[in-house]
Amino acid sequence: MRYTQLKAFDAVSREGSFSAAADRIGLTQPALTIQVRELEQTYSVKLFERYGRGVKLTETGHELFKQTQEMFEIENKARDYLESSLELKTGELRVSADGPHAVMSMIAQFRDQYPGIKLSITLGNAHTVWRDLIEQRADVIIAANPPQDARVRTWPMINRTLVLVVKNDHEWASRKEVAISEIIDQPVIVREPSSNTSNTLTRILKKAKVKIKPIMELGSREGVCEAVAEGLGIGFAFKHEIGRDDRIQALKLKDIDSETCDFVACFEAQKERRVIKAFLDIANEFSVSAK
Repeated sequence: MRYTQLKAFDAVSREGSFSAAADRIGLTQPALTIQVRELEQTYSVKLFERYGRGVKLTETGHELFKQTQEMFEIENKARDYLESSLELKTGELRVSADGPHAVMSMIAQFRDQYPGIKLSITLGNAHTVWRDLIEQRADVIIAANPPQDARVRTWPMINRTLVLVVKNDHEWASRKEVAISEIIDQPVIVREPSSNTSNTLTRILKKAKVKIKPIMELGSREGVCEAVAEGLGIGFAFKHEIGRDDRIQALKLKDIDSETCDFVACFEAQKERRVIKAFLDIANEFSVSAK
């Protein structure tokens, strides 16, 4: 077994394809393929199932990937320790967030303080952002209500409020608030089930014992706002995520707890890595506990 074989295997496991893995570690795809093939042949195992241009880990591959994740995490910690006397002038930080509004102010401050750090920002819904962390495509995430996981450390960040979004000529547009029971007969545009918007709305409806009439499901808050602006129905979004659009109005949900909280999270084992710790220090300035 050679280090290069394990590094090649680990890269393919993280990226899900040989071509992306080759780019990740600076090898040609044929060279990387040879490393993985030799590892499989040496131990008479099959580590990946190939399909199209991608791969999936076999059961054996999953078990080995757990080991290489720990191995390269120890390597990263050792490297950070040896470089601890250096300033953060170079490096990379991968951030995933379930919306731009909570993260961009932090990114701007981080860039001001550490301009030499290469930043990679990925946006998605709460579910995909969590998977980015667990599958180690991100070093740190910002998302609402992440699941409980003993491996992950979380810190509360920003409270946000779900509001009703209506077109500016809707009968409710002049109002400041609407009771959740009033939407029963309204055509409603909803987010995908894995989004935090959808999860929060489901919680509110269940508590209020209200059923709605979804007419459309969209995969982004921008899509919901645009559909509302076109008069297709009413929708829901978090207040701070609604941009300046004269075609729509945001109304408070009356007599209901519509708040949720964004968290910043990283693996417990990585929270002392210099580049992650630097980001967490900045994030702490934006946290609810700091206000």
